[in-house]
Amino acid sequence: MYWKIISWGLLIAVSNVVKSEFYSSVSDLDKLLQTEGIILKQLDSYIQAQEERLGELRRRTLSWKSAHGKATRNAKDYLLNPVNAFLLIKRLTLEWNDIEVIANAMAKQDLMNPDDADKNTLELPERVDLLGAMDALLRLQDVYNLDASAIANGIDTGSKMFADDCFELGQKLQETGDTHHAADWFREAYSRFNLSKIDLNKKVKILEYLASYSYTTGNVENALDYTDYLLDLQPDNKKALGQKTFYEDAIWEQQDKLFKSDKISSSKASNNILAVYKKLCQGEILRNASETSHLRCRYTSTLSAFSKIAPFKIEEINLNPRIVVFHDVLSDTEIDLLKNWSKPLLSRAGIANQETGKGEVSNYRVSKSTWFTDDYHATIKIITERVEDMTGLSMDTAEELQVVNYGLGGQYGPHFDFFHWGELTKSNRIATVLFYMSDVKIGGATVFPKLNFALEARKGSAAFWYNLH
Repeated sequence: MYWKIISWGLLIAVSNVVKSEFYSSVSDLDKLLQTEGIILKQLDSYIQAQEERLGELRRRTLSWKSAHGKATRNAKDYLLNPVNAFLLIKRLTLEWNDIEVIANAMAKQDLMNPDDADKNTLELPERVDLLGAMDALLRLQDVYNLDASAIANGIDTGSKMFADDCFELGQKLQETGDTHHAADWFREAYSRFNLSKIDLNKKVKILEYLASYSYTTGNVENALDYTDYLLDLQPDNKKALGQKTFYEDAIWEQQDKLFKSDKISSSKASNNILAVYKKLCQGEILRNASETSHLRCRYTSTLSAFSKIAPFKIEEINLNPRIVVFHDVLSDTEIDLLKNWSKPLLSRAGIANQETGKGEVSNYRVSKSTWFTDDYHATIKIITERVEDMTGLSMDTAEELQVVNYGLGGQYGPHFDFFHWGELTKSNRIATVLFYMSDVKIGGATVFPKLNFALEARKGSAAFWYNLH
């Protein structure tokens, strides 16, 4: 039989190198900090060089103005002096040429000095990385039911966003047709107008959108307020003047006929797997004592010969189907080795196409991964043998060790860990061992929607369950 006996992987749950994929793996983000450091150093050098040139231009200009002032006080007598005539011509030839050279050098100097940093070695993010990072924040907002303000305030420990940052997220949501969440972000941008400078055109767009959204959701008074503010900024804005009249007429004549809110009741999705998945991620669904009182933690020495001299710490998570966690089965040294080996090898993880069976990239799975065979290093072989001791399953037909790194808002949506369609069912995954290589402060859980519980990531531990039973 050509069956895979066990599938296993490692989850580096540290909180998006393949070009243009910085956002999907946090291990690549430190490279952007290095790039930022190089750019700031170059900016300092650029500014210093330009300031030196400006200083020289100021010195020459002052000297020139002094000579010119002296000449113009009595031009006729001044020009009769051959020395003065020489100096005038010199100023308009050699000295002017020197000034042109300095000015041209200012215009031509590259921000990045090739003598100090090779531009080709800098790893700069591209548009796709920005879009991926934006998707990550919006996915976190959706999955964890966060307010826009919570994210804009840095989610406790991060940097605070300014109006311009919030505008970009609102605009992206507007482009995708998510009017409700777009309004949340535009409102957040509006509330931060006074915190930093924001382009007038962006202010106008934010106010126009909020006025229109307020009207369509039945709040004409707010629509009029936003429009009045817009007219304070642009008194001659013809569109806003027309809208102001329209809103005033609507308030006066038809307040009871305004559009109803387009919010969809969350109760309609309460039985949906995705809805349960999100609630579990948010911590809204917790098991009670009656569901966990029969679960045990223990040392076990009966799984293998090795376990007789080094018993495993096992915590029961669920009995039917059986899910357990092995604690302290991956050392800090092993974790550091795996992270260091995997960093230069990580590439965007994919999912299997149900028709072709081939891997393809999807926003359903946002992470990077790589694979290691036992012959890569003795440590890999040791971990493989440990999995066999833990599970009692043969590793002869197991898949290679997979290391996965989740980046900004990284996720793997609800899925089966076995193949239930196509040719891949002929070579299937009986069980999964999932090591955790980091502790996670926010999020990072392994969620089982049909069983209604979430398993928190704990560094050095490993979850084990059967996919086919």
